[in-house]
Amino acid sequence: MREIRDKLCELTKAYDEQLLLYRQIQEVGSGEQELIRDGHLDRLLEVLRKKEALLTQAGEFEQRIQSLQNQLVVHFDLSTFSLPQLRLVAPVYYQEELETLEAAVSKLLPVLEALENQERDNEACLNKYLVASQGPKTKRAQIGLAGRAYGKR
Repeated sequence: MREIRDKLCELTKAYDEQLLLYRQIQEVGSGEQELIRDGHLDRLLEVLRKKEALLTQAGEFEQRIQSLQNQLVVHFDLSTFSLPQLRLVAPVYYQEELETLEAAVSKLLPVLEALENQERDNEACLNKYLVASQGPKTKRAQIGLAGRAYGKR
C-alpha cells in the first residue's frame, strides 16, 4: 500500500516538475516572434538552443512519468494508464493522492495547449519572415536577368 502511495506521489511530483519546465519553455519562447520580426536570427538561435535543452529535460521527466504510469497500470491491472479508470479501480484510501495527481495534470494541460499555440505562431512568423526575406533576392535576381537580357550588366 505504501509503495503505491509513493508511486502516485512521485508521479504527481514529476508532473509538477514538468509543468515548471514547460512554463520556462513558454517564457523563453515568448520573445521569438519579436526576434524574428526584427531579424535577430543569431539571438533566435540562442533562444532555440535554450528551449532545446529544456525540452530534453522535459523528455527525461516524460520517461520517468511513463515508467511510473506503467507500474500503476500493472499494479491495478489496467489496459492503459487513465486517471478516470485508475479512480474506478483504486481503493478509497488512494483517493487523496489521486485527487492531487488529477490537480497536477489539470494544471499541466492548459500550459501544454498554450505552448503548442505559441510554437505554431512562432513557426508561422518564421515562415512569413523567410518568404519575405526571399522576395527581394528573387526580385533582384529577376532584375539582373532582365538587365542581362537587354545587354546591361
